[in-house]
Amino acid sequence: MDESGHAASDARRRLAKARRVVIKLGTSVVTGTNAALHTDNLTLLAGSVTTLKREGRQVVLVSSGAVGFGATRLGLNRARLSDVVVRQACAAVGQSLLMHAYEQLFRPGDVKIAQVLLTEDDFTDRRRYSALRQTMEKLLKLGVLPIVNENDTVSTAELEYLEGGQGRVFSDNDRLAALV
Repeated sequence: MDESGHAASDARRRLAKARRVVIKLGTSVVTGTNAALHTDNLTLLAGSVTTLKREGRQVVLVSSGAVGFGATRLGLNRARLSDVVVRQACAAVGQSLLMHAYEQLFRPGDVKIAQVLLTEDDFTDRRRYSALRQTMEKLLKLGVLPIVNENDTVSTAELEYLEGGQGRVFSDNDRLAALV
């Protein structure tokens, strides 16, 4: 077995023993080419998450896709998304659509979900971080699946990165998933 095969095998062993699993979904996993719900991907995901939870694992889902859903709902094309404020408005509209989709996907497996919208300040301010940590721990203890997304309506860091294409190394909730 080559080095990459050993690494994959080792990763599978660690995952099999993990008590808590964080799953990060980028926009392309959540939405198709026309920014509609990627039902096949998400149905498989819902089944996998349900299985993990039945095995006694704690699962956190970090999801993108709100801007795309909002843009579709508002009938905006990609050219109209060049403005940060337009993307913030799309995120505000799309976030509720995204959570509704997750509710429909997870309801058949009786998986209870919670929306957790975060900004970078929630990790850098000691009091906010403490409140976030306590809330996340309580949700997990109650058997709830926290679905985390950056609060793009008030947080512009990721949206500005996507506009300029330079600067930050992480985007599409990569940094958020790492912090969670």
